[in-house]
This record gives sequence, C-alpha cells and structure tokens, in this order.
Amino acid sequence: MAEAGRESGALNATRVREHYRRLATSYERKANVACRAACLELARSHLRNCRRLLEVGAGSATLVAQLDAPLRSACDLSLPMLRSGRRADGVAPVLGDAEQLPYADASFDGALSVNLLEHVPHPARMLGELERVLEPGGRALLVTPNGDLKRLLDLLERMRLKLPEGPHRFLGLREARALAEARFAVVEHYPFLVFPAGPRWLVRRLDRLAGAERGRGLFQYLLLRKPG
Repeated sequence: MAEAGRESGALNATRVREHYRRLATSYERKANVACRAACLELARSHLRNCRRLLEVGAGSATLVAQLDAPLRSACDLSLPMLRSGRRADGVAPVLGDAEQLPYADASFDGALSVNLLEHVPHPARMLGELERVLEPGGRALLVTPNGDLKRLLDLLERMRLKLPEGPHRFLGLREARALAEARFAVVEHYPFLVFPAGPRWLVRRLDRLAGAERGRGLFQYLLLRKPG
C-alpha cells in the first residue's frame, strides 16, 4: 500500500494536463487501432440503448462521436485534446475534471471512460462522480490497463509499441473491482486484448486462444450499473 500511495502522490491534474497537451497533435495518428476497435465494439454492445451518454476523458472525442445516443457529451481535462479531434455533430465538448464533473446529478443514463482510471489521482472520487451524474439504473463502461501485467505494459512502452502513459498508476483486477463495487453493481468484469494488433477477428481469436478470461489481457473492462 505504501508503494501505491507514492505512485498516486505523483499524479495530479497539472501533470496529466501537460502530458496530453504534448500528445494532442499526434495522439490520433499514434493511437492503437486494435484497442480503439475493441473499445468501440464494447461501447456499441453495452451502451446501445442509452439516450444521454457521457464520455469522461474523451480526448479528441472520436469514440463517443461513433455512438448513437441522441445526447452525447465529451468531457476532458485537456483543451488541446478536445480541440484536436474533428468536431462531430451532436457531441458537446466540455472541459472538466473527472474528479469534479461539471454536470448536474442524474444527467445521463450511460457513461464511458477509456484509459482514464489509471491517470486520476483518486479513482474512488472519479467513480463517485460517475455514480452522481448517472440516473438510477444507469450504466458505466470503464476500460483501463490490466495492472496485473504492469511489467509487460511498461516493456511495450519502452519498445514504443504503445503511447507513453505519462503520469499514471495501473490498477490490478482485484483493486479495480473493489473500487467499482463500493459504488456500483458490477455486471461484467473481464480482461481482454491479449495481443492488441491486427484485424478485429484476429484479435478476438487470439483472446480466446491465449486465455484472456484467465487474466492475460493487457486491458480490462468493467460494465457497471448504478443501483436503483
């Protein structure tokens, strides 16, 4: 726990904002295509009936722009990231902190967050804010790296096979689930993306063959439901 505390202490909004300011102009070009496709598939499957959808840590907002909710809001801490994407019709960009979301209670029936939980100083506060802005019964889909494979993730970054994380603290499977269960009912929680490269059919097959269900995926997703 002491180590986790030191890592978390290095996280703050200023450092995260500066990291993504530097990445903004190249983020879309360098983002992992297989990871993006897998996240879009998850979102379309689990949030397809949402009418008021929020993406937190939306970056350039290219993911939420591909979903069909009539009302879509893209919230991010970094103004350069929000400005870097093509402005999609019907998506409202909002500058805001995931630990203090600028929305009223129960504003949305669905929420989405991809590769954000590991960058916030206090993940429990972010989850509390997601719970607050969701209506009872609302769903949240969270994707974050599988912290149980931290050494492998760090190696991939050193080999320049993934975007640099910047300030972060990876969450293992147990820690992520425990944080989620403090606020939500966990509908699904699985590792995925054993090998995040290639066409979607190949990525799915490799997940099955390599045993992502046994904790071997580089990422994990949590599908959560707000009680009520």
